[in-house]
Amino acid sequence: MGNVDIHFHLLPGVDDGPSSVDESLALASAAVADGTQTVVATPHVHPQHITEPAQIPELVRELVDRLRRQRIGLDVRPGGELAHQMVQRLTDPELQAIAQGTRGHRWVLLEAPFAGLDDRFTEAADELRHRGFGTVIAHPERTMQTPATDAALARERVAGSVLQLTAGSFTGLYGERTRADALTLLRSAPRAVIASDAHGGARMPALRSAVHELTAVGEGAASRFVADIPYSLLKHGLIADYRACDRGAKITKAVWWRRGVAQSSVRRSPNGVPPRE
Repeated sequence: MGNVDIHFHLLPGVDDGPSSVDESLALASAAVADGTQTVVATPHVHPQHITEPAQIPELVRELVDRLRRQRIGLDVRPGGELAHQMVQRLTDPELQAIAQGTRGHRWVLLEAPFAGLDDRFTEAADELRHRGFGTVIAHPERTMQTPATDAALARERVAGSVLQLTAGSFTGLYGERTRADALTLLRSAPRAVIASDAHGGARMPALRSAVHELTAVGEGAASRFVADIPYSLLKHGLIADYRACDRGAKITKAVWWRRGVAQSSVRRSPNGVPPRE
């Protein structure tokens, strides 16, 4: 089985990824060379980028046609990296346009803001679950680590969310602090997946390198995080258990009490994090 990358900025000219079709083709070729078979094209669904997700499937079809003509063997699926502030603006059909998984088990990639997670993020995730969508949380290791972030992530784990960690975080692209945070989250999360969050330039496909780094630190069967687990997410989906929101709220309060008292004044930002994802 080839690798499956569920977070990949491949579409040209729509966000901070490739600026041209040629750059998109080069990035796709790099993914294939890195051992990737399938990617989900996840442009930013954000007020500064795409605000109408219904256009994404057609953009993917156009790019897939170019890939075929260039004989680049990469399966590309439409998706999106959803900013939490966009959730209330989007209709269910618009969310379906960027969702993955099977009917009744659809999920979306929800971006963890670099400034940290707060009540607004939690409310957006809860709304998605109430509307029938599971959530995969994008790059939580690269957000500012605060008691509020810890509490929100604890709530998301209880609610059944999957954490998507970035390949470059394990290879040291974002600094040693972020690397340590990524390892901690990977080992503590009930469910986690690794994706490239490739944009081009310095942020290229690196799934193989991430697997190599994890193997070097003793993580057994590390390839499952870039192959079996993301493949299962696409094939079988993710259950959205809105009842878990209440259980998660209790966890949030407990974490706030446990971490907030001791660390209320601690705020640290990952090294090397760019201004946007």
